[in-house]
Amino acid sequence: MSHCPEVSVVIVCLNGADVIENCLKAVLANDHPSFETIVVNNGSTDATADIVSRQFPEVRLINLPKNRGFAGGNNEGIKASRGEFVVLLNDDTIGSRSLLAEIVRPMLEDPAIGVVGCKILYPDGKTIQHAGGAIGPNGLTRHIGYEEIDRGQFGQLRDVDYVSGCCMAARREVFRKIGLLDSRYFPIYYEEVEFCARARKAGYRVVFAPGAVLRHLESKTQIRYSARYNYRYNKGRWRFILKNFSAREIARAIRHELKWVWADAGFDTLGYVTALGRAYLATLIRLPMILYDRKHRFLPLGDEKGLDQGALERTERR
Repeated sequence: MSHCPEVSVVIVCLNGADVIENCLKAVLANDHPSFETIVVNNGSTDATADIVSRQFPEVRLINLPKNRGFAGGNNEGIKASRGEFVVLLNDDTIGSRSLLAEIVRPMLEDPAIGVVGCKILYPDGKTIQHAGGAIGPNGLTRHIGYEEIDRGQFGQLRDVDYVSGCCMAARREVFRKIGLLDSRYFPIYYEEVEFCARARKAGYRVVFAPGAVLRHLESKTQIRYSARYNYRYNKGRWRFILKNFSAREIARAIRHELKWVWADAGFDTLGYVTALGRAYLATLIRLPMILYDRKHRFLPLGDEKGLDQGALERTERR
């Protein structure tokens, strides 16, 4: 690589004392020659901050007094970062030594590429969790290659609808152009889907890079397909639809939603029906704010009004 850009790794941690040590050891062992690591302690009540400050003095630590959600926590890390490329990384991941070099490589080779995702494997190291993502007509997301055994079938760089926020790299210029993650998806789900959609609308390519590989514990703070997960996922899905789809796409989404609700076998449990109904109700209650946000761009990185100086002052350089 003739040009060696600095990479900023941002890790948001909420009560991750049991995973952050292994995550940071893997990050710090990376063979990319120039990178910084930032941990955003997102209102943790466990020993996360002590572990980071005591065992990893080279890591920058931002202590937030309360949980700001996936987007809010990552935004503080992004604003405090300085790299040409920013990598958002979950705390319950173990990345390969070449992760950083491989995830920024596509952006170095093609200036049109603005966002890059990696191959995410389950802890067994052979079952695929994510090889890029696809978005359905009613906003339902699908992990490409989900639960397939990795036999190299996803070995080519390719354009995708979105990539998982579990490990997502972006050019700093993308944040400057389209803004940060939308923190109103609080606490979690669909932030990265929307960010990728906004990047594509701005003319950037969003790609899956098969050479960048990590293992992911998944759903450490959210039990997958629990009532809480289903509520938050569907609430985020409809915020994404109403905020980003055209009028024609929204009409199509409603038609597909009705067919999906009618036909999907997953609705045979009262818990799922209740969670989905709560998500619809929450969307209706928040509709005025969603429509307001649809018309107003979020402040881009670099706008002084968008900087939380308090958070920056809490950044500890160790």
